Amino acid sequence: MFMKEIQEWNPYYIGASCSLYRPEQFYPWLYPYGSSRHYISLWNDPEQMEDVEDKKRIMEMYPLMARRLQPYVEECCDRLEYEGSMMYDEYPDRLSLLRKSQEVWEQAQKRENFGENSPDWEQIRDLTGVLLLQEMLVRRKKKRRR
Repeated sequence: MFMKEIQEWNPYYIGASCSLYRPEQFYPWLYPYGSSRHYISLWNDPEQMEDVEDKKRIMEMYPLMARRLQPYVEECCDRLEYEGSMMYDEYPDRLSLLRKSQEVWEQAQKRENFGENSPDWEQIRDLTGVLLLQEMLVRRKKKRRR
């Protein structure tokens, strides 16, 4: 079989998938968020790239407590991202959503130092629930696009 493109056979070609040299090593200012492969997938779909940037801008405006909880919400949704998950149910169960938001809060309490003014579960329940629902909505929308 004849290989037509240089990137198919030359491991020293910058930008090849099997390359020893990645473009982000030589041009780090072009890839502030890491791997060039992420950008290539976004460049192929400018609408998706716009959605990602818009989500980042909106999340920067979240209140402090929401910004502190967001990584734990994303971690929880990462664990729920499998076929047949309750996250992709047509009608998600309210009780299981409440349990997941409580798990998020427990994880945040273990890892974060909220100090003396740490809110109780009753005070933070709605915020964690809304963050969880919003993240689930984003992931459901992304799955539908595929």
